[in-house]
Amino acid sequence: MITITIGSNSYNLCAMPSTPGPAEIELGMSDSVAVVESPFTKVQQVQPWPGADFWDATITLPPLRAAQAWAWEGFLAELRGKANVFQLGDPRAANGPQGSAAGTPVVATSGSANLPSTTSLVTRGWAASAFRLLLPGDQFQIGYRLHRVCEIVNSDSGGNATLTVWPSLRETPADGTEVVLAAPQGLFRLASNRRPIHASPQRLTTISFQCIEVR
Repeated sequence: MITITIGSNSYNLCAMPSTPGPAEIELGMSDSVAVVESPFTKVQQVQPWPGADFWDATITLPPLRAAQAWAWEGFLAELRGKANVFQLGDPRAANGPQGSAAGTPVVATSGSANLPSTTSLVTRGWAASAFRLLLPGDQFQIGYRLHRVCEIVNSDSGGNATLTVWPSLRETPADGTEVVLAAPQGLFRLASNRRPIHASPQRLTTISFQCIEVR
């Protein structure tokens, strides 16, 4: 376990066991949107809440023999309920994005760009005048934050590109921060303080737990 600092907050970061890996990871995307509907005309007024979008996930492990289960049970114990945090990524993104991802992209922060709760990220360092660098659905990591690209990303003649992202930015990343495209991960904590562990008569252990993005 190590201590990390994001902004003014410090977290104890626990390492998730690498083997055996999860059988399934369900990643959820949630937005906070209020809708008021007229009971007569059914006309709707919609109000999205800026910055109130977040990841959640359900992790399901395969049936484990006792010796395999100990590492995961120790990890769940070390999390101490919601107190500590861990990193989690989409296994489908382990090999990188669908787009060409040509270049060495980093964050380009200046003026009013890349402010918290905004849904765009200004970057530089891409190959110049390149098309389809990233495609909708591609994922990337900034610091400890996991984001998804909403639109096709192309660069200008200087290798600059503005990404439309989900979820919105949590902090203003420092200029030059790496845009991680290979095996990106986000920061999560358990959604509940209780961690159920089921042991079958066949002496196999099954574990499933829910988590939510650290905010």
